[in-house]
Amino acid sequence: MSRQITQPVNQVRLTNVAVVRLARHGHRFEVACYRNKIVNYRQGTETDLSEVLQTTTVFTNVSKGQFAKSSLLQECFGTSDEEEVCRFILEKGEVQISDQERAVQLESMLREVASMVSEKCINPVNRRQYTMAQIREAMKSAGFMVHPTKNVKQQFLDCVRLLQEKEVLNIERAKMLLVIVLMPLDEDDNFANRRNAAVKLLTEAGVASAHIKHATEENRLTFQADPSLYRKLESIAKDSSVKGRVEIIQQCVTEEGDVQLGFEVTSQQQGQSYATDNERRTNTSDDHDTSLSKQLKDNLNVTDSASSPIQDTSPAPVNSRKAQKAAQKKSKKSKRREKEEQAEKEERIHAEKERQKARADRLGLTEADNEAKVEDASGQGDETKPCNTCGGNFTPGEYRAHFRSDWHRFNVKLKMKGVPAVSEKEFQLCDADEFF
Repeated sequence: MSRQITQPVNQVRLTNVAVVRLARHGHRFEVACYRNKIVNYRQGTETDLSEVLQTTTVFTNVSKGQFAKSSLLQECFGTSDEEEVCRFILEKGEVQISDQERAVQLESMLREVASMVSEKCINPVNRRQYTMAQIREAMKSAGFMVHPTKNVKQQFLDCVRLLQEKEVLNIERAKMLLVIVLMPLDEDDNFANRRNAAVKLLTEAGVASAHIKHATEENRLTFQADPSLYRKLESIAKDSSVKGRVEIIQQCVTEEGDVQLGFEVTSQQQGQSYATDNERRTNTSDDHDTSLSKQLKDNLNVTDSASSPIQDTSPAPVNSRKAQKAAQKKSKKSKRREKEEQAEKEERIHAEKERQKARADRLGLTEADNEAKVEDASGQGDETKPCNTCGGNFTPGEYRAHFRSDWHRFNVKLKMKGVPAVSEKEFQLCDADEFF
């Protein structure tokens, strides 16, 4: 029995290849890379070319295995060093990635942004962090989309700004705990004057006076500040009237440990008021029809309460969790979309009714003709079976045949469109070809 003889192959098979292309001076240059390493190289996390490139050779066509000549590299790039040319192509070239790779990349970046928001932001009411699930849901409600080439930190700042503008979450950046250490100048140095000067400059920079605390040491001043003020605080510490340095004690100041009952009740009340204000602000932007219906409902409630013998003046309990959930989910666009869909549906039903009424008037069809079949079927006894769709009564023999008829099928389609059913005579007069 013969077996296949395996011959050695003097070719390097390139697998898992992503091609980076660059057009320069009318010529195309390509390099063969690993799929998952190009983004890492451009972000600076990977610097070793051997981990990024399949080979350091520059191609004119990777799929055909055509190499670029040294004279062509010298003409287009000013150097024949292939490693330097590969670095230039990796930085400036175009890369084509598949939909799955792009989806994985965007999901990973979205997870990083949500994790950064969860770590560096808090609820200003209870000073506690939000969970990742809450942040992801809020980002989805606010319509935040990640950018594949933007820095994660910049997208984090954009996400926090968008959440605050849309008022999906009551959120703010957690403050940093900092300390200004005054440098000793001489033996007769008066730290009190320099500390007072530092307090004045901090207050002018936007640091709340309640967050500034005097430490036990004379040359230390502890305070909390927004992270966006850090560079300004460094310049304050280096001021001639202060002459100190800024040190970071804690990156994010959050509330930790067990929850106190009294503080939690106060936090829920403040969160409830925030959700109520948000819902009221959303409701004020609705159309005039909603306000008229609300006034009519209020008038009916006033009439009912006046006619009742006992009036309950105690306020109804408000579920803060439901109010917050409703305020988060019910946005302006969704309400406007629901109203437009409802208006279109009502217009379609009204137009269909007018069309059927005009056709019935034109052909001389009356309501008595429509009800004649129902009355005749009802007088046959208890053996008849009704059809809930068409509205008629049928004998057991006619009942099965009726469900196969075009009349019943026509009424079923009308019912699915929200239009009232027609009688058998109306069906015979109307044009039902467009439904079948």
